[in-house]
Amino acid sequence: MGEFNFQKKINWHRQFRSPEGTKNEHEIQRIFESDRGRIINSAAIRRLQQKTQVFPLERNAAVRTRLTHSMEVQQVGRYIAKEVISRLKEARLLDQYGLSELTGPFESIVEMACLMHDVGNPPFGHFGEAAINDWFRQRLLPGTETDIPRKEARAAEVLCLREGETALNTLRQHVITDLCHFEGNAQGIRLVNTLMRMNLTWAQMGCILKYTRPAWESSPAPEGFHYLMKKPGFYLSEANYIVRLRKELSLQENCRFPLTWIMEAADDISYCVADLEDAVEKRIFSLEQLYQHLSTAWGAHDTGDLFSLVVEDAWEKSQAGKVRSGAEDVFFMYLRVNTLSKLVPHAARRFIDNLPEIYPGHFNHALLEDDSPYSRLLGMFKHVAMRHVFSHPDVEQLELQGYRVISGLLDIYRPLLLLPLADFHLLVSGGNVRHLPIESRLFHKLSSKHCMAYQEAIEKLDKTQPEYPVWEFYYRCRLIQDYISGMTDLYAWDEYRRLMAVE
Repeated sequence: MGEFNFQKKINWHRQFRSPEGTKNEHEIQRIFESDRGRIINSAAIRRLQQKTQVFPLERNAAVRTRLTHSMEVQQVGRYIAKEVISRLKEARLLDQYGLSELTGPFESIVEMACLMHDVGNPPFGHFGEAAINDWFRQRLLPGTETDIPRKEARAAEVLCLREGETALNTLRQHVITDLCHFEGNAQGIRLVNTLMRMNLTWAQMGCILKYTRPAWESSPAPEGFHYLMKKPGFYLSEANYIVRLRKELSLQENCRFPLTWIMEAADDISYCVADLEDAVEKRIFSLEQLYQHLSTAWGAHDTGDLFSLVVEDAWEKSQAGKVRSGAEDVFFMYLRVNTLSKLVPHAARRFIDNLPEIYPGHFNHALLEDDSPYSRLLGMFKHVAMRHVFSHPDVEQLELQGYRVISGLLDIYRPLLLLPLADFHLLVSGGNVRHLPIESRLFHKLSSKHCMAYQEAIEKLDKTQPEYPVWEFYYRCRLIQDYISGMTDLYAWDEYRRLMAVE
């Protein structure tokens, strides 16, 4: 067996109730089929159909949601995985890399990671993330709203730094930083493992850990890991689980699971064209205007260069078939086909060529991040989307509305965070809470699944230890973040309107 033995990476065991003994190829395939079933049938996947891709609260079914986007990423991920396997087979390297009996799981892990890659995203996408983080920063960071009158900040007092409590102050700093860095990828890990308890295989979980930075880490990334740690990848609440995950997958600290690079490339390829197609569908700009935007962004082009082979070819075919069918459909069909036919083989080559760094998990780049024309093509699509789609007044208006909805919901549920520990535990235990009429009604609206996660986390803590109040407040904040981030766009919008009494 060569130095890249994927049998050590494609770990089919689970955290709980894992089957014992040696498994043959068919038995291992069935284990990963079980992962597929758990993922596809999960409520988290279903909720993606009402979460934003680019245009929040969109009524046009032809415009992508997170679900339809994720399905497209799944298909591209499968394509890249098959291309990698095909090239390794042609080079007679499958046996050497320990993949001869694991080609099915290899493809399945990538596919399902692609389908799950956005499950942790809150309502209204990145503006939902920004709203959550801004809200907590304004209330937890020193010099902000933590300085409001003490009767309003009784619970948050546990996070105030005090002299002579070095260990506790370190924990408080970690908790504050962690809560102020909500991120969809980190929430995805928490959702799948802690909240939904899907008990997926170690390999499948490793593949959705996109970034390796702890959310509580405030210091710069170590040299050689800046890309892999550019965003938070997991929370303090999942820290022990990540330690175990790394051990099971033979990953050093800060390193990434090898197949995650394929999932990431599939996402990059998928959304770069999809966002432009949705913009034309929404009449943000016309097909002709899009073609001009792309031509301007690329600059001078020659016959046979990548722009001509991908964009120019799609444009000419759409114009030639204009009388017989819709030019827009033809253009985007060929644009996708041409883009995939160029970028997928390049991604596969990059994966194989960089295996010495990808296999151990410290390749500090994206597969499609290089100085090639393929990277330039991807950059052109992203540039046009950023300049002409995301900055469009209609999109910005919807994003601002989403920001206000999430901030408003956090304001509404804030009384639960201001309760002293004893009063909040009264709510959790279902005791007599007549003296807390508002808080009790807010608590009753929380998801039982999220409340159970809070209770289980608290039960594991030692109540006699001085750090107990800090951890309790941390998990209480997590409870509110879990609940609001788990809402769909439409539910969040409706809930905000109901609780603000504007209906």
